[in-house]
Amino acid sequence: MRPSPPTPADDFFLGMFETALEEDEIVTAVTFPVPQKADYQKFEQPASRFPLVGVFVAKHDDGVRVAVTGASESGVFRWTEAEEALSADFSAGALDGLSVDADGMITDLHGDGAYRAHLIKVLTGRAVTASR
Repeated sequence: MRPSPPTPADDFFLGMFETALEEDEIVTAVTFPVPQKADYQKFEQPASRFPLVGVFVAKHDDGVRVAVTGASESGVFRWTEAEEALSADFSAGALDGLSVDADGMITDLHGDGAYRAHLIKVLTGRAVTASR
């Protein structure tokens, strides 16, 4: 069997626990471009130490990626509005005026959707400031 050409992550991950991997395929390698700057920030639930929200920011030559975990009922997602703003100005101030919609965010005893949406913006700003 010939190996398939590389698949970008945006095309590979289809949703919560779902990928584009066919039944007769196996992942044999994973590669990532090395970012110019990157940082991961998480807000932990104190008892479990599991992140209520985690944000990874990566700055590349061709733009910025912002990945969010732990907040959405649909799983990991990219905050594209922040990516666009940070691609133009890689500073925490570029996030001013942006907000994440609370619809579809997890609501549980640790925090509601609006709280998690707010944390996404806060943690994104911290990740940009801390990135090296």
